[in-house]
Amino acid sequence: MCLEVFINTVNLIIHIGPPKTGTSAIQKWLKDNTDFLRAHGIFYPQHKEDSNGISSGNFLSVFDPLKGDYKLNLKRIEELKNKTAANNCHTLLLSSEFFFHRLLPLVNNLPNVRCIAYVRNPAELHESHYNQSVKRHGNVATIRRADSLPMNALKVLGDYASKLGDRLILRAYHEDLFLNNSIVSDFLTAINLPAEEVANISCTKRINTSYTLEALEVKRWFNRYELGGNSNLLDRILQSYSNGVTRFTFVGKHQFNDYKRQSLKWLRQLNEQAPFANGDKLIKVVHDQAHQNFYKQEISMQQCDSVLRYIAKENIALLTNLALCVYAQPNVEDKPPFTDVLFQLVPPSAAVPNLLQYTKRAFVNSYSYKIESFDDLNYTQGNRKFRVSVNRLLRKRFSLVAYLKVRLLLLSLKA
Repeated sequence: MCLEVFINTVNLIIHIGPPKTGTSAIQKWLKDNTDFLRAHGIFYPQHKEDSNGISSGNFLSVFDPLKGDYKLNLKRIEELKNKTAANNCHTLLLSSEFFFHRLLPLVNNLPNVRCIAYVRNPAELHESHYNQSVKRHGNVATIRRADSLPMNALKVLGDYASKLGDRLILRAYHEDLFLNNSIVSDFLTAINLPAEEVANISCTKRINTSYTLEALEVKRWFNRYELGGNSNLLDRILQSYSNGVTRFTFVGKHQFNDYKRQSLKWLRQLNEQAPFANGDKLIKVVHDQAHQNFYKQEISMQQCDSVLRYIAKENIALLTNLALCVYAQPNVEDKPPFTDVLFQLVPPSAAVPNLLQYTKRAFVNSYSYKIESFDDLNYTQGNRKFRVSVNRLLRKRFSLVAYLKVRLLLLSLKA
């Protein structure tokens, strides 16, 4: 078969997520195992990822930024199909959650397309979205009761199912229903890799790991402050904190039962409209699920101390920087037990860098944060006066006078 004919017969598989259905883990494995995929005739284009192994997948491989939005670039898809054929592969595989709301332009402009998406329990998804909002998007609020669960993902999938028919493959998202209890293994079977080979694949590395209850509450507290670049470092360390409650819900029993009723209604409706792999089993799992592992959204001083000491053990410079940021923002209401524990672990004298460290950081990394001005004249004594001075210091890129004032106040605090 000549190359041109081969290119025209290249199949396209588009994985669209949706969000919070293991996409990061799938993409990380695909990116790290391109040789294995090519050996089975599947070409997966490389893409960038952040320090947590998270990325937008292949989205920017086929879409171009345009005036605050994105436009499909058919030329790039043709180039990827050429690369697929040049690598002696019969299938081009693309994955990105950003395809979820931009799928129809892709499918309508391309032949030989199949799409894969996962169906997750809406109640579980709702709480997962909340946890992610604390973890990555600076949410400081406690979780709120939803009279009606957001069903946007299921509605979109139902619409796609009616328009795409058998070109859309839906699969149940639940660890107990996956091959090897692994989303990666489940996905590999969905793209028709041999089951006997998939069964032997190790997919133990977790990406975008969920926080423990204690880590989530500490992050929610830190979200109240402007932390600059410290936020990403904090996120990575909190993901690795495991000495706490790993299975928890903030949803009470009455609310849980209401969410279950709503979820079952929509899952059954989608499964009737577009029967999906393990759909009946997912519905049974949701139906049989009991309310358990409920916790109030708060932690004790001991729990907070454990998390902050873990941060110190992993990166003492980070905890010191975090404390300095908190000292610099007295306009943010202190919340026990967090500030109590933090200020015990990092007292004022430990938070302020020496002159050499301050000078180096100021000119290399900059101590200029987006911290609100706070010059309240009522703060004239002790720790409060010190915090106002630190506030002024961190709002400047470099000021020897401001630094010396902070140092003098430290001496008065020790006196």
